[in-house]
Amino acid sequence: MNDLEIRPVDRAEHDVVAWLWQCFRHDLALVVSALPYPDGRYQTQGLPSGADGDVATYLAWRPHPRTGEAAPVGFAVVAGSTGERRAVTAFWVAPVARRDGVGRRLALDVLGRHAGPWDVVFQHDNLTAGRFWRRIADEVFGPGGWREEEREVPGLPQEPPDHWITT
Repeated sequence: MNDLEIRPVDRAEHDVVAWLWQCFRHDLALVVSALPYPDGRYQTQGLPSGADGDVATYLAWRPHPRTGEAAPVGFAVVAGSTGERRAVTAFWVAPVARRDGVGRRLALDVLGRHAGPWDVVFQHDNLTAGRFWRRIADEVFGPGGWREEEREVPGLPQEPPDHWITT
């Protein structure tokens, strides 16, 4: 997997993130019981506009198997990139690339670019994300170097609480 490149998103790549955001929200729809809006798109709340200096967005690229051109295979969004506390607010890897280490490499790269402290939030019913982020937290912060807590979803008291990994 030496052909994986992870780099900050530039202005010209914002549309790539916006397209992949729809894949991210589609995957998350099963966990949060979401439907597309009337225009056929899922919500875009949280999608970086590219104009916020406190949000850093990264794309993971590798050669497309048919064309050899660089193809986006994942993204990560970090809020608070210039503040005192960082948070992974969105993280997605293409399903075909999920079993070959792309997610791990992307997570380690992004967490390594910014000094802590960190928050990583995932939904209660997203069991795969929970297992993934707990393994990453152990690897990056060490066992015992982080804690997990449940917090109510703002404005949605009927929903199961979100899980927060904090350092």
